[in-house]
Amino acid sequence: MIDELKKGKKHFSLIDPDKQKPEEAGKIAAICEKYGSDAIMVGGSTIKNREIVHETIKEIKKAASLPVIIFPNSANIIAENADYILFMDLVNSLDFKYRKGEQLKGARIIKRYGIKPIATAYIVISTSSKPTTVERKANLDRIGEDDVEKLIDYVLYAEYIGFNVIYLEAGSNAEKPVPDEMIRAVKKEISIPTMVGGGIKDGKVARSKIEAGASVVVTGSLIEENVSRLKEIIDAIKSE
Repeated sequence: MIDELKKGKKHFSLIDPDKQKPEEAGKIAAICEKYGSDAIMVGGSTIKNREIVHETIKEIKKAASLPVIIFPNSANIIAENADYILFMDLVNSLDFKYRKGEQLKGARIIKRYGIKPIATAYIVISTSSKPTTVERKANLDRIGEDDVEKLIDYVLYAEYIGFNVIYLEAGSNAEKPVPDEMIRAVKKEISIPTMVGGGIKDGKVARSKIEAGASVVVTGSLIEENVSRLKEIIDAIKSE
């Protein structure tokens, strides 16, 4: 998976099990695959039930052949039928829970289930006038959309400590995505792939993230609103 991410121009679709029934999630995943998405991420800020995650993944795998990656909010949602998990450290959180606590709880579960971990430095960028869900929950060392130098400190730390991937996140339904200037600055400083999500609503914006240096664009809220709009985004990402 890491080698694939390094090739760039990837799109991941994020499906939140709390937003629809598992059967509907399977139908959505089939559409995402048809449009050219490269993987299905399963997760969200409010999920508490491992069973609903398991059932959602089961229906996704019935309907689509894409790899399924858990996007966890805690160890409690790790389901055995996933292919991968973003083994994440929310590196700009000041809360032990999001830096080591849930990771320690989840490590043995991941090993027992044989899920492949992707060591991910998850960094939340504050781009909205009102805090997103993750900002409210995670007790952040806030990185504003102009705090490029602060972000560089974090991404260099993440690469040097051994993370495989950087995930820059503006948050669900963010007013604005992570700025292109930030992505370009990160690209200049590190050699590991960068995922970017949050607030990406159309093909032009998605393409700008790829051109700035993102290896993967993640789409979540837009899929819930109108999955047919996803085709424009994926076509823009993958165009030559």
